[in-house]
Amino acid sequence: MTARLKTFGLIAAIAAIAATVTVVSTAQEPRPADVRLREAEALLSGLHYEEALAAYRQARVTEDARVRVRAGAGITRTLLRLGQFEDAEREANTAVTADPTAATALALHGDALWAIGLFEDAESRYDAALRIDPNDPAAIHGRARSLAAQFRLDDALTLTTRVVAAVPSEPEYLYTLALIHERRGEFQAAAEALDRYAWQLPPGDQTHLVKWARAQQKFFEGFGRRTPLEVQSKADSYVLPIRIVGSRVLVDGSVNGRTAVEFALDTGTDQTILTPAIASKANVKTTTALQSAGVGSMGLGFRDLQLARVEQLQIGGLRVRNVPAVVKDPALVGMPRPEGAGFSPIAFGFSMVLDYETRQLTIARRLPKTEHAFTLPLRVHRLPIIRVMVNGTIPAGFAIDTAGDANALSRRLARRLEFNKDVPIVAARVYGSAGPDPTAFLLPFVRLDLAPGVRTLGESIAVLNLDAPSGLLGVNLGGILGHDFLRRYRLTIDLVRSEVGLDPLPIR
Repeated sequence: MTARLKTFGLIAAIAAIAATVTVVSTAQEPRPADVRLREAEALLSGLHYEEALAAYRQARVTEDARVRVRAGAGITRTLLRLGQFEDAEREANTAVTADPTAATALALHGDALWAIGLFEDAESRYDAALRIDPNDPAAIHGRARSLAAQFRLDDALTLTTRVVAAVPSEPEYLYTLALIHERRGEFQAAAEALDRYAWQLPPGDQTHLVKWARAQQKFFEGFGRRTPLEVQSKADSYVLPIRIVGSRVLVDGSVNGRTAVEFALDTGTDQTILTPAIASKANVKTTTALQSAGVGSMGLGFRDLQLARVEQLQIGGLRVRNVPAVVKDPALVGMPRPEGAGFSPIAFGFSMVLDYETRQLTIARRLPKTEHAFTLPLRVHRLPIIRVMVNGTIPAGFAIDTAGDANALSRRLARRLEFNKDVPIVAARVYGSAGPDPTAFLLPFVRLDLAPGVRTLGESIAVLNLDAPSGLLGVNLGGILGHDFLRRYRLTIDLVRSEVGLDPLPIR
């Protein structure tokens, strides 16, 4: 099997996973739980994660509920920073069971659920925590991040500003503040938040995070007084003809009014994508390099790309000025087809309707209310993500990727499935945005349930290493919904209502 399964063009913070050191204790007597707790917190702030985890586990064995809750929260935070998302959720659930009325425990369980892509479950935990303690910082931050994922940016900004004022030294809260300002087109405010974020990062092996924050800060500052993503055209909605070539949905556009470009509709990226040839021809100047992540062997899924500001981008009748873009320079070689340009209406803050039958794409700030055959909750955490049940047993967050060839499953989730070990594993030739994935294989008899009446039929599915995009997102992606599945439906992604609509198309 050869598939392109382009995944993903993310520009996001990298999850901090640092080297550990060995800490040897000469104490002979067991130390009190509160002493072990302080030691664990010091180890965590120093990025000694494995030692911090052991200290937190020891501190949690106590009758003191206050210490027990803080230790449980520390265990969850440490596991999340180690990228052990499922273990973090189990530990957080244990902490809630032990102390069901502790707002902090509920909020940290929300963070763990969020990290495995179960956004609605996380939101219920945040709400429960806020009913107990309306001032719990973790719960306020979780609720703010949830509102941002539903494009309720004003409300999200209010809550995030409040929690940053209460806890100004927490880097995660400052990162969320920067992300919200970015989505609101407030790039100078986003740059300020990133500056504060970089200063608050703990000392230690954090150079990559500081470099990322400074590069993104520099890029935002480069916009000066320009209005990012300034829509010049005045229509309420735009209907574009599309062409479908293989698994790619193509639309015509131009860059800087001089270069005609064939763009792929790509909801698996959070930025407009250009090739070096297009950037050169359209006189688009790159400003800085930033790390992205996707499927592939290059850097274990990581890839340095160039950031640029496009003076004017036109897609059909939509004209936008000052567009952030990523130039895939250097280009990958040895791919089954050359890398091309791509865009996502979601990156512009637009909802969309993709009709594979009529060959039309509609994009609009606000879509008219429409009844769909199937309506699913949507959260956009840089990528559009919905909840999927795998083989009827494991819920997970799947990204909707209109430029991906087919559905795919993460390697982490595949390990949790029960399947016939006697069935031979078939290698799959898969190419992603970071090159080929040499570990990819086909797993037979996998069923994906999106809603009653919306499911795959227990077919073989490609298993990929999604660790790099998951790490950059801070959300453990369970998999991808790609073209072969999506083309069976009229696909609506409604940002205003935070929902995905699926309307079955006639089988051809």
